[in-house]
Amino acid sequence: MILGIDTALSGCSVSLLDGSRQVEAMFELVHRGHAERLPLMIATLLDAHPAARGAINTVAVAVGPGSFTGIRVGLAAARALALAWQARCVGVSSLMATAAAAFAASPDPASLMAAIDASRGQVYAQPFARNDGGLTALAAPRVLAPEVAADWAVAERCPAVAGSGAALVAAALPALTVLPPEWTDAGWIARLAPYASAALAPRALYIRPHDARPMAVPAA
Repeated sequence: MILGIDTALSGCSVSLLDGSRQVEAMFELVHRGHAERLPLMIATLLDAHPAARGAINTVAVAVGPGSFTGIRVGLAAARALALAWQARCVGVSSLMATAAAAFAASPDPASLMAAIDASRGQVYAQPFARNDGGLTALAAPRVLAPEVAADWAVAERCPAVAGSGAALVAAALPALTVLPPEWTDAGWIARLAPYASAALAPRALYIRPHDARPMAVPAA
């Protein structure tokens, strides 16, 4: 069984997967307060399915890009649970999860751009294509102005865009179709974890440096 955790963006979610079957999932749009909500959601999920405690062999966690604080909350919980259960801990890109969900919900486009609002007038973006029922990243993720991301979508022949930054990119190029979902969820994090092409080390994927800076040391 796989426990999925996603706190990288404004949603806070957990999911329990048994093979390809989703046993249960919980999602809340919280924006902030992931550290308070996540332990309660995990406890509620496991209390509802007590047999899962001894059957979970993988803990999958969204590693971003996204909120610096949210990513840390999810990673800390995933690592701790994996250690306690002697389970595998796997990271999954929030951009790939966005693309996978969009492809599943919209059968038409052969390729699309996943875009996450990065604030400061930028988006995290990455193009993806369908591939034998799955998906393939066409390039590495970047942090860009929405209009540059729109040009990139055209260059990669992506007619659609999905994610929390999709509206920003489409505003720069109205010809782009905006697809759901807006937010990632732990269900797709769990579904992607078994695939070698999606599985990452459980480390934060920031793309852009976070805001925290070391304190300056006064000159002697």
